[in-house]
Amino acid sequence: MHSSHRVADYDQIARTFDKRYERNPYAGVAKALREFIGSQPGLHILEVGCGTGHWLEILQAMGRRPVGLDYSTGMLAKAQERTEGAALIHGDAQHLPLPANAFDKAFCINALHHFPDKPAFLAEARRILRPGGKLWSVGLDPHHGLDKWHVYDYFPESLQIDRQRYPSADRLRAWMIAAGFENCATQEVEHWTIRVPVRQALEQGRLDKAATSQLSVLTDEEYQQGLRRIQADMARAETEGQTLFLTIDLRLYATIGSAG
Repeated sequence: MHSSHRVADYDQIARTFDKRYERNPYAGVAKALREFIGSQPGLHILEVGCGTGHWLEILQAMGRRPVGLDYSTGMLAKAQERTEGAALIHGDAQHLPLPANAFDKAFCINALHHFPDKPAFLAEARRILRPGGKLWSVGLDPHHGLDKWHVYDYFPESLQIDRQRYPSADRLRAWMIAAGFENCATQEVEHWTIRVPVRQALEQGRLDKAATSQLSVLTDEEYQQGLRRIQADMARAETEGQTLFLTIDLRLYATIGSAG
């Protein structure tokens, strides 16, 4: 399969997806999301790629009534359990089944890279936002070379795939401007620096194939090759009386734009 066409099967991942929020704190994203939503009452808010409803639940706790949209029925079923009474829609981000000028704010968190035609989604986001409405997207930028991550180190195919799936912040802003957004800007909202002993990482499920889409999109052979690299390094370290640590030094960026 050509790497640019690799897609994570979120119906399969849904059952264990929320473990990521236990393993890595998303305090920076949560704070930035609350700031993006703000305190103005009565806003119509849409999350595209809402997954299991983690972020919808946070907004509900703020007294908001957001709408969540996702392409995976498995993820939406989990969101239904989690966010009682939330308006949930099964739909495609590139063809939003929603009327024009219907929302004040739209956001996607760790979702944009799953949309095959990102400019089409941005055009749709512009369509469903009211004039002056805002779009906010959070994700990795694997193009700048600042990040260090054991997934990229031991499963090198995943980095090449991510560089195809994720646009750089510059490219994302250019696409947003082309779609009719103004005042586009990017800022870092999360920076994880975590070192985990490899045996603890295995116990925590950090290396499970369903733990992150970077692993789930690999072929079984690519995934097994990466595990073998880790096991070889771990055995080598332990022979020398050392502990092998896995490194997570990752940044998440938020890009915002206003509907002109």
